[in-house]
Amino acid sequence: MIKRLQSGAVLRLTINRPEKKNALTRIMYQELASAVADADSDESVHAVVMSGVDGVFTAGNDLDDFRARATDENPKPSAGLAFIKALMDCDTPVIAAVEGLAIGIGTTMLLHCDSVIAGRSATFKTAFVDLGLVPEAASTVTM
Repeated sequence: MIKRLQSGAVLRLTINRPEKKNALTRIMYQELASAVADADSDESVHAVVMSGVDGVFTAGNDLDDFRARATDENPKPSAGLAFIKALMDCDTPVIAAVEGLAIGIGTTMLLHCDSVIAGRSATFKTAFVDLGLVPEAASTVTM
């Protein structure tokens, strides 16, 4: 669901789940965190570029996956926040190429990238705000 492709010194990470508007699951967060950490420790990688497929960056958390974690009696630490931490700790430049939706954590992660290139179709939304909740990962402070 996360495609990795290195071309020269650039590692491309593509969120590839078009049937769910590239909504992110725990496994996808783990794949992204691992890819970012690997890139940061690989001297042949000089930049990471993240994007989505089919004109969508990401619709944010997969709601079924999110609900399952919320009702789990022994939830594991948030894979989404572990991914954000990997972005924050990464010394290799991370560039996001955004088209279409960047919802919830899809917007939050952009705040922790070194550069964001947004197409005319880009739409940013922190969904928690509409629910009267504070967005994750210090989004309010970072914005």
